[in-house]
Amino acid sequence: MVADFNEASSPHTFSTDICIVGSGAAALAMLSRLYTTGRQVLVLEAGGEQITAENQQLYDVITPHHPLEGARTGRFRVFGGSTTRWGGQALPLDQLDFKQRDWIPHSGWPISYDTVAAYYPEVDQFLSVDSLGYDTDIYSLSGQPPLALDKDIQLRFSKWSPSPNLRNQYRDRINKSATIQLVKNANVMALNLTPDGSSIQSLTIKNQIGRIGEVRAKQVVLACGGIENARLLLASNQQQSCGVGNTRDIVGRFLQDHPNAEIGTLPAGALSQQPYLNYFYVKQTRLLPRLFVAEDFLAQKQLLNTNIYIQYQAGEDNAFAIAKTIYRKQVQGDLSLQDIKLGLRLMRKLPQLVATAKQYYLHRRVYVPQAVARVDMIMETLPSPTNRIELSNELDRLGMPKAVIKWQIDPLVQRTMLECTSLVKRHLERVGLGALQENTWLRQENWTEHIKDAKHHIGTTRMASSPLEGVVNEDCRVHGIANLYVAGSSVFPTSGHSNPTATLLALALRLTDHLLALPK
Repeated sequence: MVADFNEASSPHTFSTDICIVGSGAAALAMLSRLYTTGRQVLVLEAGGEQITAENQQLYDVITPHHPLEGARTGRFRVFGGSTTRWGGQALPLDQLDFKQRDWIPHSGWPISYDTVAAYYPEVDQFLSVDSLGYDTDIYSLSGQPPLALDKDIQLRFSKWSPSPNLRNQYRDRINKSATIQLVKNANVMALNLTPDGSSIQSLTIKNQIGRIGEVRAKQVVLACGGIENARLLLASNQQQSCGVGNTRDIVGRFLQDHPNAEIGTLPAGALSQQPYLNYFYVKQTRLLPRLFVAEDFLAQKQLLNTNIYIQYQAGEDNAFAIAKTIYRKQVQGDLSLQDIKLGLRLMRKLPQLVATAKQYYLHRRVYVPQAVARVDMIMETLPSPTNRIELSNELDRLGMPKAVIKWQIDPLVQRTMLECTSLVKRHLERVGLGALQENTWLRQENWTEHIKDAKHHIGTTRMASSPLEGVVNEDCRVHGIANLYVAGSSVFPTSGHSNPTATLLALALRLTDHLLALPK
């Protein structure tokens, strides 16, 4: 059932077995396990049915260092969270990411890669992507002769969901469930501890017009994102001045994202190049080829884990761009004489359209004629305790302290980019895929100005066996709090280079299994 805390008929108090704060990817994955268990589950969503400027203002942050644009543009306070806007890309972490590495301070996970990887097949099913393994030989999938790459670099792929808006996929099951209730416009303002501080006694909720409510639950799961999970724990400081779960001053620390940038370009994508480096399809699943740097090379050079991919961009005079413009104007009923002239230009570019259609329908490949081939690199970042989320004295409209996000880019990012750019350049040219034209800013003093974040907020409630080193334990339970858990990428000790969604979904499914094993 879906309800709205803004409605006068909505109750002020709620009692449930499991309360999940947030309705994004992690929460929806947990629900997929909980529908038929008989457990009463309450999901609290701070937003409503649609994204509004008023609700988005509640995500306003203060960024004294890197602007971290993803903190403003990559989070959505709405039923379904960021899954209503994300691209749907899935890529598991590497085995390397779980290991303790001497050159990466605070690296290593307290659980094994295999423990998490056991859930990846179910994640694929949840995201509606093909079940083929991520270690499947990419050449057999694309039908291309293998490239003569050496051991330092491998061509692999990520998968893209054909149905990335998870809210639309799973809304009906929530509506029809007798045991699941999702309440919109219910902003959690505080986690209230029992007198002895050993567990969560209740949650205080508030809507946008000041209506206050209370939730009591046997188990509480925070699943509201890498920034909000930490913000809520820190802001729940009425009983303990440091906040909930923060007696060791670790909540909010170790903030990570994925530094990424365009490192250069390749010559205009020839037909022989794009079958290796552009998107292609296996059934309904779109795959993106990626160049992975081998573990031995990273260890030898003491670099960050990294991958490289190509974006083929069509110019304004490309047949794609012209066709899109005409189609959009026609749908809007706004075709003009200029657009008709544009259509005549399109007819002269018919060979481009034929070449594109031929590649898709005969070979299930994306082909962009006369494209600019942008070479992009994305990598992990160091899990540093000085990169962190703190609370400002400035309050938002509901009375919650705004988050101060301190994220700075380590010099190791530049060294990794330079080493891996040289590696990729050698390989692409040697196998005949083109000579990489490196961007000059890579070697300039202002190189950090070209580094973007990836809207991936990681590590702020990190997992560790000991409360001296992390916020949650191996089961994602907050150290010292008997019934409080955290779901999402905020529990990752290290970020890897992979988009975090596949792994946070795997951990959410694993957490649900743990909760179901507890006594009712």
